[in-house]
Formats: sequence, C-alpha cells, structure tokens
Amino acid sequence: MSAQKCRLRVCPEGWYYLLALAVLLVIAILREANLLVLVVGLLSGPILLGWGLAIRTLRMLEVERRVPRSVGAGDLLVVRVRVTNRRRRLSSWAVIVEDRLQPEGAAGGNTAVRSRTFFGHIPSGETRQRTYRGRMTQRGRYRLGPLEVQTRFPFGFFSRTVVAGGTETVTILPRLGRLRPGWTARRSEAFEGSHRPQLRQTRGLGDFYGVREWRPGESRRWIHWRSSARHDTLVVCQLEQHREFDVAVLLDLWQPRRPGVADRENVELAVSFTATVVAEVCRQGGSSLSLGIAGAEPYCLSGPVSTPLLQEAMERLAVAQPSWEDHLAKLLDRIGPQLGANTDVILVTTRRIRIDHERLQAADGQAWWKQPLVARFRVVDTSDARLAEYFETDWPVAVWAED
Repeated sequence: MSAQKCRLRVCPEGWYYLLALAVLLVIAILREANLLVLVVGLLSGPILLGWGLAIRTLRMLEVERRVPRSVGAGDLLVVRVRVTNRRRRLSSWAVIVEDRLQPEGAAGGNTAVRSRTFFGHIPSGETRQRTYRGRMTQRGRYRLGPLEVQTRFPFGFFSRTVVAGGTETVTILPRLGRLRPGWTARRSEAFEGSHRPQLRQTRGLGDFYGVREWRPGESRRWIHWRSSARHDTLVVCQLEQHREFDVAVLLDLWQPRRPGVADRENVELAVSFTATVVAEVCRQGGSSLSLGIAGAEPYCLSGPVSTPLLQEAMERLAVAQPSWEDHLAKLLDRIGPQLGANTDVILVTTRRIRIDHERLQAADGQAWWKQPLVARFRVVDTSDARLAEYFETDWPVAVWAED
C-alpha cells in the first residue's frame, strides 16, 4: 500500500480518558497522595499502548480494490476489497477500509457515496477479502477512491488513517427498458412503406424456395436426393433469404437552457430508449449499426453488429450530455453520407421535430444523399405520451449493502 497521507488523532474517548487522568493527577499532587500518583502512572499505560498499536496496526498493509469496468444502471455493482498483512509477527485488528464513489464530469457536484468495509482480524502473512455492493440508478462515469484505511484498535483512544493512492473508474450504463409489440408493428409498417424487403435466391441458409436442376460444377451437398429420385434427375434446393437491412439510430439530446425536472427526466428516457433499441438490434445480429448522438459532444459510431460495438455504444450513451444548442443538422451532415440505400433510420428526440428535405438541406449545400434519406426517417419523440404504447421501463432505486 503506497500511502499518500497519514494522520493520527485523539478520539473523544481518548480525551475523556486523558481528562480523568489529569483530574486524578491534580488531586494526587494537592493531597500529596503517593499511592494515587502510582495509580495515575498505571492508568497511563493504556494510553501509551493504544498510541503504539494504532501506529503499528496499519504498517505493511496492502489494500487492493477490484471493480468491474461497467455495469448497467439498476444492476448490482460488486466491489471487492482485499487487504494483505505483509508483517511476519503482528496481526492487524479492527481495520476499516472506506471507499468513495462519486460521479465525474457534469454530475461531479453530487454528494459522493461512501462505503465502509470492516476487517475484524488480519493475521500476519495472510489476506482477507470482503465485498460491498450497491445499485446505481444514474448513468455516467464514476470515480472510486482513494481508499482510506483506518483503525482505532485497541481501546478506541486514538484513530490512525492512511490514505492509499490510486483511483479507478466504473461506467454505469444506461438503464434498459422493454420494447412492446407495438414497436415491432410500427417499425415493420414504416419500413415497408418506404421499400419492401427484397428477396434474393441463394443456396445458402434461408427459407425453402423450391428445387431446380443441378448444374455441373455445383456442390453435391445441395442436392435434394428425395426430389431427385421423384424427378428422375438431379435437383438442388433453392432457398431465399431476406436481405439484411442496416440500422442507424440517431439520438437528439436537446433540452432548454434552463431545464426543469421534467426536461431532465425526458433526456434520461430518450437515452434509455435509444440504448434499448441498440441492444435489440445487436441481439438480432446480422446487420450493421450506426449510432449518432447530437448532444453537448456530438459523436458517431458505426460498424458490424458485435459485442464490442454494443459495449462501446453503451459507454458512449452512458456519458452523453444534453445541450440547449441544436446539433442535429451537424450530426446529419456527418453521418448521412455513411448511410446506404438499405439503412433503416430511427431518430430519437426529446422535442417535437419534423424531418423534411428543407431541414436536411440546412446542414450544407450538398444534399445529393439527403433526398432519399427523408423517406426512411422514423422519428420517436420521447416527450409524447404515446411512447408508452411501445416502450416501458421498470427502474429500481439505489440501495447499498456490505458483505
């Protein structure tokens, strides 16, 4: 344990004890009672012993914290604290390790969450591990530490605290809700309104389409032997697959210059809905995903659907902050040229907005890609009460506990 700062203070119980000794000493001097002076000398022993053990108890202790990289909002956050006693002879008793968890960035002014983990006995040369757990409901990046190791052993007269160096961060991912069947129906209707799913015949995996005559040079493993026997010639299975359409999810995090409670809740609802849609797209797989965030710091992310892409998207949504300025036009101009003809565009916004060619044209003068993009936009206004028809949430409260 690399100590940054050590301090030793007298506890209230220590001051009471010293006051009692001082009173006895004054009485013994005034009455010239040698026996009472001897008693005062004997009672001074615990003071010296407590001072020495308070200092030695924390020597050569190594403290280690293990925290996950990220955890979902409302999920259980488990932090493991390990304390190793490197001394050869003297054990450590009644050691308390205090940790602090506080948000970074815009939410840094909030009150830090403190946790205390108690280690009753740490024998020399051994390691003890304890955990503390909690549920954080507010997304964002949080900083843990530094650790404070404290003891008041053995009598509680003195308290010694050692501040261990090093801090760590944990990202609280956005809380996820549930997409109701109404969302699937709305997405299918809107998507087929712009262009129906195209089919292509293939010999790969897919739905059975029919059979046709086998051609020389084709793989024999696609031959349908039962149909070949019935037709008295070699025939192969012909399958059809739905063309996989890419998905682009755009998040417009706008809020008034002086937001109220309802505005802040609307922002969190928009982030939660966006995270749920992104998670659903990644769960289905088989397509490419683009994520755009128009907030205090505009951000774009795109790539084939994968677990690393989902993790990065969730971490970006976790730290996304709203802005009272309109960055949507810049985001569309930045991400628009990356969207192909088969891209399904979902715009999640915190305000009433209309996407038309004039609004897309406002980004810049080059609108060659924007006209076909208008028909593929599906706008979701999270301030609209109809959002409950296809999205629902169940968010837990914050609870902390120690093992």
